[in-house]
Amino acid sequence: MKSVLLFIFLGVSFCSVGQNVADTMFFSNASIKSIGKSGSNGPVGKWVYFFPNGEKNADLRYSDGELSGIQRYFSFNGELLAVETYTNGLLEDSAYYYHENGQLEKTGKYQDGLYQGFWSFFYADGTVKRRGNYVKGKPNGYWEFYFENGSLNQKGILKDGLEHSRWQYFEEDGSPTYEGSWKMGEKIGQWFYFRNGKKKKWKYFK
Repeated sequence: MKSVLLFIFLGVSFCSVGQNVADTMFFSNASIKSIGKSGSNGPVGKWVYFFPNGEKNADLRYSDGELSGIQRYFSFNGELLAVETYTNGLLEDSAYYYHENGQLEKTGKYQDGLYQGFWSFFYADGTVKRRGNYVKGKPNGYWEFYFENGSLNQKGILKDGLEHSRWQYFEEDGSPTYEGSWKMGEKIGQWFYFRNGKKKKWKYFK
């Protein structure tokens, strides 16, 4: 009996090799969870995922069981939340993420699954929140941070995510407040503050 079952199992496996078979998964309430095709190495082609209420959760694309190509994700209410690009299971190239009101939340590029290059982040009303450069997933280079009213809050250099070199700080009306240097997240040297538009010495950090 065992040998017969083994033969049947092997026969079925052999027949499915190289074939893409339609596949549907369900929630416990019998509503559809996902629809797509599976090959010998896992999901292939386009898969559509759903929330229990029937709204679309995601449009994903696979190649030999790994995410590949443009992927789209949606909120419980059907709003587009993100557009990503995968290559061989890793995030690559341009990506877009959205607030629930439809405004762009952040955008930039990935390399080997990590933030790389210039990224911009936005408040829910579309105003720029911060923007700057990444290297291998960490903020590196020149960065700007903004108040919700759109005016510049602070600007300077980040090195591996830490303040480095000279930074400048501002009030919401655009007037300068402080200025000084950092070394890997620690204040160094002479810092200055501004009063009535005039630059004055504040503190010296060793």
